[in-house]
Amino acid sequence: DVMERESLKGALAKCIGDLPQREALVLQLYFVEELNLEEIGATLDIGAARVCQIKKAALDKLREKLRDWN
Repeated sequence: DVMERESLKGALAKCIGDLPQREALVLQLYFVEELNLEEIGATLDIGAARVCQIKKAALDKLREKLRDWN
């Protein structure tokens, strides 16, 4: 179980590294730094709605890349 979790972490890190820089940054700020959409928008000088779109696009790409993981 621990090895499977570590393997997933590695696959996830690689997939995030393959994302466009802005998408990876939004995920970093949201999930790691725990900023909300408004805070991320202020940081990147864009609206919260645009942050939401970028986050969704990034998560969709990650889901697609990890669909067959295992």
